[in-house]
Amino acid sequence: MQFILACMAVGTVFGAGLAIATEANQPPATEQAKPLRYLAKFDERFKAADKDGDGALSRKEAENAHMDRVLTHFQKLDLNGDGKLTREEVRALLRSRLSS
Repeated sequence: MQFILACMAVGTVFGAGLAIATEANQPPATEQAKPLRYLAKFDERFKAADKDGDGALSRKEAENAHMDRVLTHFQKLDLNGDGKLTREEVRALLRSRLSS
């Protein structure tokens, strides 16, 4: 009986230590949600700036929405070179920057 109690005590100590160590390696929930908040905020701005509703931003639409950072990197963001930025083109860069 004492052996079983001793094993239970040792298991409890090691189990608690493992749980604490695992928890310490996880980023806080607010940090995990931060990139999602930025992407959601960007989606709102993108939708508001897309005045013709075609799902893409022209350089003029980005200028009118005062999206200076998008304008600065417009050519680099326009992956297919069609002169318009889709949400996916811009989000790809945002994801790479937020994950690093």
